[in-house]
Amino acid sequence: MEERLKIRLDLWQLEIFCAVAEHKSFSQAAQALFVAQPTVTSHIASLEKRLGLKLFDRTTRKVKLTPAGNLLYKHAKALIAEHEATLQELAQFQGGLVGKLVFGASTIPAHYLLPSLMAEFCRSFPQTQIIMKVGSSVQVIESVINGELEMGVVGVKPEEPDLKVIPLWNDEVVLIVHPEHEWSNRSFLSVKELPKQSFVFREEGSGTRKTFEQFILQHGLSPRQLTIVAEVGSTEAVKQFVAANGGVGFVSIRAIGCETDQSQIKVVRLTEGRITRQFYAVVPTNRTTSPLCKLFTQFLRERTG
Repeated sequence: MEERLKIRLDLWQLEIFCAVAEHKSFSQAAQALFVAQPTVTSHIASLEKRLGLKLFDRTTRKVKLTPAGNLLYKHAKALIAEHEATLQELAQFQGGLVGKLVFGASTIPAHYLLPSLMAEFCRSFPQTQIIMKVGSSVQVIESVINGELEMGVVGVKPEEPDLKVIPLWNDEVVLIVHPEHEWSNRSFLSVKELPKQSFVFREEGSGTRKTFEQFILQHGLSPRQLTIVAEVGSTEAVKQFVAANGGVGFVSIRAIGCETDQSQIKVVRLTEGRITRQFYAVVPTNRTTSPLCKLFTQFLRERTG
């Protein structure tokens, strides 16, 4: 027991450990940290030796956390976050804000809402670094809950009790069709007409998809009644699929710009009403929130609309 009490965890080793856990690869972790792979391997080996525990199960293709590794990962993320928050708070005594914020965003805010705001924020606080990870709403929420991300911006409202949910922008989901499609000259159509067409859908976990499916269910149509010919991982892919006359799809109105000007796609709405939703910032309530995260969240709230 006395030997155990002498062990001191090294934050740099913990950052390397977390990177390997998240990338499930020593080589990818090395690339993300801008270090050589032997450096990563050496630090993990040293950490396992000091702890006397196996942290990863290694195969030829990937690495996976052991039960001990899972426990360490949970606490390592908390220690790293606490360390970053401490440095940021101390920096405020020197009259500035420094530090790094790693957050996640679903595709619509990541591609169409956040980049210009991130640029404005970085101009105002040049000693900060903002890193945005892009995924589906479900993926971002899960990453915030498990500590991989400090906050997230998503297109669905999570119900998890350990998350603070902050309303941001309003949005509308609309149907898009090819200019030569039979519906292209119509402004409205009924939900009951949707099963007649071939659809391209976003992937499971997409906020846009979930919003659309909830709307048609409320108006008596199951998503299973639709003919889904393709699933894609981004809104841009949905637009390109429709522009190639492969089917019809639903996208955020915020994602439609030059395509309509060039007559590549046409927007049609439903007679049952507009499909509306909201984007939210999500922040964990059971972990320390850094001053930079608090400031960035407040910054976004002040610029919603």
